[in-house]
Amino acid sequence: MPRAKSPSFSVDMEIRIRYMNIEFPLIIPNTAHCDEFRGRSVDDIMTPDSLFEDIKRAEADLFDLDSAQVYIVNDAYRPTPTALILDWLAQHNRLNGDSIFIVATGTHAAPTEKQLRSIFGNHLSSLRRRIIIHDSRRAEELIEVGHDNDGSPVLLHRAVAEADRIVVIGSVEPHFFAGYTGGRKSLFPGVCDYATTVRNHNRAVSFEAMPMKLKDNPVDEHLRGLMKLVHDKMLFGIQVVCAADSENVNVYIGQLDDAFQRACRAAEYVYGATVDHSYDLLLAEVLPPLDSNLYQLQKSLENCQRAVTDGGTIVLFSSCHEGIGSSGFYHLADKWRPGMRFTGEEAFGWHKLERVHKINQRVNVCLFSELPDEIPEKVFFSPVRSPQALVDSYFQDNEKAALAVVRDAGHTVLISP
Repeated sequence: MPRAKSPSFSVDMEIRIRYMNIEFPLIIPNTAHCDEFRGRSVDDIMTPDSLFEDIKRAEADLFDLDSAQVYIVNDAYRPTPTALILDWLAQHNRLNGDSIFIVATGTHAAPTEKQLRSIFGNHLSSLRRRIIIHDSRRAEELIEVGHDNDGSPVLLHRAVAEADRIVVIGSVEPHFFAGYTGGRKSLFPGVCDYATTVRNHNRAVSFEAMPMKLKDNPVDEHLRGLMKLVHDKMLFGIQVVCAADSENVNVYIGQLDDAFQRACRAAEYVYGATVDHSYDLLLAEVLPPLDSNLYQLQKSLENCQRAVTDGGTIVLFSSCHEGIGSSGFYHLADKWRPGMRFTGEEAFGWHKLERVHKINQRVNVCLFSELPDEIPEKVFFSPVRSPQALVDSYFQDNEKAALAVVRDAGHTVLISP
C-alpha cells in the first residue's frame, strides 16, 4: 500500500492541532524527526448521474429501489452522508413514499432532534412519521430469526425481520475490532438485540480483531455467521467511502456484501497509511463525530497504537464534550480488574477495558479533553492539561525522539511493516 505521509521535518516548527472549533499550536524542537499522516482523497468522485447509472444496473439484479420496504440508515456516530444520498435518490424518484426508515443505533442512545436533522437533512419533516429508532432492549419490537454459532438466539427489529426488500445505506471506514464499519454491521449490531451484540463484541478481546482486518478476525467471523440468518432477504447496498478532509464521496452499489467488499478495498486506500518505523511520541487528532465521548475514543487509539514504540507515548486530542458516552461501560470499570472475564449482558464493554489496559502496559496513553481528570483515569487514560508542557518535557529527555502527527485519527489507520 502506498504511504500517506507528509514530508518529514528537522527544523523548529509549529504544528496546529484541530480541537473542537479551534486550532491550537504546538512548538516542536528542531531536534525532532516528525512525520505527519492523513487520509487520501477518493479516486473517482460520485455524482448524482453516475450514482443513478450504478443503481439502474443493480436494480436489474435486485429490485427497483422505489419498491423498497425498509431503508436502514446509520445514526449520528458515523460520518455517513445519509442526507446527501437521500437527496440524490429523490432527484431520480427512487424514494418509496411508503417505505420505513430505521435508524441503526445498535446499542447507542436514541439520536437527539439535532442528530436526526443531521442524519436526514431536508427530508426529516417529510419522513418523520415513517422513521423508527431501533432500541436493542425493546423486546416487543424484536423477532427471533435463528441462532448464531454459539447456539444463542438472534433477534432483529420486526420491521427488518418481516421485510424482503431492504436498502442499506452505510459508510465504510476502519473499525477498531470489526475491521471495517458498514455492510453487515448495519444489521448486526445496527438493528439486532442487545444480547447478540454483547456476544459479538466480547470476541474483541482478541487482538486478532483490529482495524482494517477481516481475515481471521473473530468479530467479523461471527458477523458473517449472523448474516447467514438473513440470506433469504434482498439487501440492496449503498456503501459510501468519504474522502479525507472533504465532502467528496464514492459510492458502491449492489448486493450488500459485494458493495461492502468493494468499499472496503477503497477504504483501505483512503484511510490506511503505512509506516516504516515506530514512533516515540504520537499526537492523534480526533475529529467529529468521534470526538464526542469517551466511549467512541478507543477507535482513534486502536488506529494508531501499533506504530508507537514500546515505552512510547500517544496523546489523543478529543473534547469528549458529550461526556462518557456509555454509563454502563464506565460503571463496569468499577468492577473490572485486569484479567477478569465477564459473561452476560451486564458485561458489555469489558473488552474495551481489557484492550486499553493491555495497550497501556506497552505505551503511555494520554488524553487532552474537557473531562474531569478522574474520568479518563478510571479507564486507563492519563489526563493531560497542557499538551505543550508534555511535548517540552518529552523532548527535554528525548532530544531526537521520532514524532508522528495523525490527522483524523478516528479514521486514519497506521499500518506497521
